Amino acid sequence: MAMKEHGKLTERQFAGIIANTLLGAGTLLLPRDITAVAGTGAWLSVLIGGLISIILLLLIINLGLRFPEETVMEYGERLTNKWIGGLLGIIFSTYWLFITGLIIRIFSLLLVSSVLFRTPLEVIVIAMLLTVLYLSRSDLQIVGRVNEIYFVFVIVPIMYALFLGLREINVLRILPLTGGQGIMPILKGGARSFFSFLGFEIVGLFLPSLTTQKLAYNYGLKGIITPLIAYVITMIVSIGVFGVEELQTLVWPTLELIMVTPFPGLLLERLESVFIAFWVVAIFTSAGNLYYASVVGFSQIFKIKDHKTLTIPLLPVVYLAAVFPENLYDVFRYVEISIKFAASLLISTLVLYYGAYFIKGRRGDERS
Repeated sequence: MAMKEHGKLTERQFAGIIANTLLGAGTLLLPRDITAVAGTGAWLSVLIGGLISIILLLLIINLGLRFPEETVMEYGERLTNKWIGGLLGIIFSTYWLFITGLIIRIFSLLLVSSVLFRTPLEVIVIAMLLTVLYLSRSDLQIVGRVNEIYFVFVIVPIMYALFLGLREINVLRILPLTGGQGIMPILKGGARSFFSFLGFEIVGLFLPSLTTQKLAYNYGLKGIITPLIAYVITMIVSIGVFGVEELQTLVWPTLELIMVTPFPGLLLERLESVFIAFWVVAIFTSAGNLYYASVVGFSQIFKIKDHKTLTIPLLPVVYLAAVFPENLYDVFRYVEISIKFAASLLISTLVLYYGAYFIKGRRGDERS
């Protein structure tokens, strides 16, 4: 399989895949959701959620490097057995399908409520799915290049807008910096911010294809720290511009932030439409990476030689996941469920695999 060919993914592409996977729908929901729990200390919550994600990412990389020739789907079966490893692989791949649908649904709701008022939701969902399908049928080398190139189109406009927003901050709105309600609301907010970091675990599929595996830690950190910085700045600017109370009344606070931020030298009136175009790229890469990982995961579990075989059959599952929630409140509820499920799945799987590795005393180059 192409996924196992060495040298197909450069270090920068590896970092780009991580960053683009995280810079998706989370930017749209983060300010309102976390401030509802942690108040002005929400930026600390995001920082905590990011640090937890970094620890989990490093653990995944550390485990994967012990099996340099195999993906997580393959060494998972060796560490446990065919049935347990296979079942966990199916759960992860199905979860990635669900998250893909959820990301597409969130962005489709944004488009319907902001620019495409008369367009049926299903039409937008299908259009996004077709772009995701196109990417998923590519080889890993193409996916890596797309992420490397598109990362600039995603992060530069977002960071530019955020730094301009810093000038509009009312310092009184961000005080007290710790929220003033103790540590528990901040920790609870940290748990909720985990949704914005979901997806980094797909690196377990890409490590065998990395050009220089010893640089995986370095570029893995670069890939996850960039979204973390963007999320923290987004939180601080959103609170400083709107305040905690007003943020609770905004459906799409990040979009509202773009709308109220003056851009020097630009005379365009619907400037948010320009940034929505950049968000299309962000959602495309985020959902595309997750769907690609899911397709490849299922292909390796069921020993299918070419992952392209499953790209079309699995697409209706993502469509159903995207249209199943009846409204925005249902979407928020599924986001909370996905956070709890993902955290439990990741932690329990890492504990199981690390425990099995040390109990059996196996090295990555040994064969059972």
